[in-house]
Amino acid sequence: MSASDYARIEKAIRYLEQNARRQPKLAEVAAQLGLSEFHFQRLFQRWAGLSPKRFLQCLTAGYAEELLKQSPNLLDAAYAAGLSSPSRLHGLFVQLHAVTPAQWRSGGAGVTIRYGFHDTPFGRCLLGLTDKGVCHLGFVEEDAPAALEDLQAEWPGARLQADAAATRAVALRIFSRTP
Repeated sequence: MSASDYARIEKAIRYLEQNARRQPKLAEVAAQLGLSEFHFQRLFQRWAGLSPKRFLQCLTAGYAEELLKQSPNLLDAAYAAGLSSPSRLHGLFVQLHAVTPAQWRSGGAGVTIRYGFHDTPFGRCLLGLTDKGVCHLGFVEEDAPAALEDLQAEWPGARLQADAAATRAVALRIFSRTP
């Protein structure tokens, strides 16, 4: 991997950060770098570890989170974040946080999070699941009770339920060595 590739990805990340509210298409970002869409997609994935689209979704979700802290209106938050409708905001939150925007804003009120501790190739992890998917994945140094306290602090309104059997299958899929 060359220094010029690094510089291209740095430029792409800055461009995506500066234009996230406009939701630029892959072709637009690739053109900024003088690359084909295919080459840009592969290069970004190799360097950043995720696709440009997923990176843009994370930027958008972060901005939407800030908006939701300030305004109870999902429609305004969706449009201000560059999304075309509240349903796009809903889908984004379910995909990235495994809760709806309203559940996220309430700290998980009414949500049950099943959790378990599991060994991974990177060390021990704490995995949290809602009925919609993974809402928490954190690595645990030594202090499992502190990690559990952090999970409760992240989701103060949620009901935590120990269920290592349910989270084990998901942990195995996440950390499976087979592609």
